[in-house]
Amino acid sequence: MKTVKKIVENSTKKSLKKITKNPIKSKLRKEIRDEFKKASKQPLDFEEFKMYTSQLFLLDKMQNKFKNQRRGWIINKTIKDDSLYPEICKLRRIENSDEGDKTEIAKLIKKALIRQFNKEFENYGNPLRLTMETVEDHVNKLTNTKYDEDRPAQTLEMVETDRLKDVIKYMKKNIPVYQWCKEVKGLGVKLSAKLLAIIGDIQRFPDPASLWSYCGVGDPEKGKRQTGKQLNHSPIMRATLFVLAESFIKSNSQYRIIYDKRKEKTLITHPEWHNLVPCSIKNVGKDAPKTDKKGKQTWANKHPKHAHIDASRVMVKRFLAELFAAWYQSLGLEPPSKPYGVEIQGHHEEPMIVPYIGKRGIIEIEINEDN
Repeated sequence: MKTVKKIVENSTKKSLKKITKNPIKSKLRKEIRDEFKKASKQPLDFEEFKMYTSQLFLLDKMQNKFKNQRRGWIINKTIKDDSLYPEICKLRRIENSDEGDKTEIAKLIKKALIRQFNKEFENYGNPLRLTMETVEDHVNKLTNTKYDEDRPAQTLEMVETDRLKDVIKYMKKNIPVYQWCKEVKGLGVKLSAKLLAIIGDIQRFPDPASLWSYCGVGDPEKGKRQTGKQLNHSPIMRATLFVLAESFIKSNSQYRIIYDKRKEKTLITHPEWHNLVPCSIKNVGKDAPKTDKKGKQTWANKHPKHAHIDASRVMVKRFLAELFAAWYQSLGLEPPSKPYGVEIQGHHEEPMIVPYIGKRGIIEIEINEDN
């Protein structure tokens, strides 16, 4: 027998779904899709493939910005007549507001939203009632509904879909290692395209170490910026790999095992890396150092950053070493060199975490996790 609470929750979900249902979206998309079909297409060359890949990430940023602005418009429009609005505006105007102020603003906004939405539901005789737990979900659904009704925004989405189809078609035809990339959990189509586009030709790298160096994940000391000196790695590639590492961790990728093993090891060899250490970057997460109202930086909040970055770097190195071997094998070539740990230091070989199954079977490779 269902409890009253369960019945209310189900009723709320159905009401939210009904109130945000949008019949315009499918019609808009069909009209825009018909316009795209009229355009003639030519096969991409490599430079155009790189350009389209960059455009995919640019379009993503634009869509996120559109949605965030739409969300802000919905919130401000809803709470502008609420009695809490003057206090919210006052807190927003305070410069260098710390995390406490931001939390207080968020709480006041939620309270105002709940009050105004529930008042609106009462006026229209709607049984739906929002709480602290459901109000954010309702705002998000309203934002998506308004975004779907926006024809220029839908055009952006269709442009992204169109570009994505061309990029996938190019990778399937011209970059055979893409089939291996599809087996890696946490490595989506867009990240695959960006990695393969930046690397370009794998044969310009004679060994995995040169690929690591180019990506900025080889020697952690050499990868640091130094005043007056030019970087010896690709900053775009390094930033992409940082996003990839976070994706691997969140999606519980096959390479997550390397991350976990490394953190277990450094817990013994470098326990200080796992302690709460100062973060030199301002406003990174809830535990970042804060700036008080006088502009002075406080170091009361700290977080274990060193161990995480070190384990992420080792995980990405393992992935790149296997990408190196799989890419050569996909071209029908033997990798010209093995990782430094196997080639020089005499470490044993291990099967690939994500094996490349080709004409010659499974590639085996090993990475020295001590570096």
